[in-house]
Amino acid sequence: MTHTAMTGPASLIRPGDWVADPAACSLTFAAQNFRVRTVTGRIPLTGATVHVGPDGYPASIRAELDAAGIDTGHSRRDRDLRGKRFLATDRWPVITFEADDIQPGATDDIRPGATAWTVSGTLTVKDTRCPVRLDVAGFTIPADAAAASVDLRATGSLDRRSAGVTAAPGFVVGYLISLSLAVRLCPPAAAPAQIA
Repeated sequence: MTHTAMTGPASLIRPGDWVADPAACSLTFAAQNFRVRTVTGRIPLTGATVHVGPDGYPASIRAELDAAGIDTGHSRRDRDLRGKRFLATDRWPVITFEADDIQPGATDDIRPGATAWTVSGTLTVKDTRCPVRLDVAGFTIPADAAAASVDLRATGSLDRRSAGVTAAPGFVVGYLISLSLAVRLCPPAAAPAQIA
């Protein structure tokens, strides 16, 4: 199978809306707990769309996360995180991410895992909006399969205080949250446009 590397501005992606398959996606996070160990968890991705413009470049992203589905493997901690001191999921059950600033990585860096795109967007947690940058690793799409999906990985971080999650001092729950995403995107249903 022939693959076309998607690691720089010369790479063009089929225009249209690429839609995430939630069953094949994950968002994991990690934070320090009492400064001695790292707590990890997951938040389900319920939906995401990457809009690719007619020029073949990603133009915008919108994603929704199920805040009430947060899971760290510890039921008491999870109840606390869903509660009003942290995410208040009874009032704000959805976390959203929106971005329209998507920049290609260096054209000459084709190492596996090299940054292919830098995504600068806004995460909305409860009623607070905060900036988040994601680095999307290099990925490939099958050049000879019109219906092939694309698997990609991205990493980022945020200070939870900027997202309005200020409960608990930093030595109890670290302020810096590391993010790791694995996303499967399904291509637009329409046939690919011809790009000169």
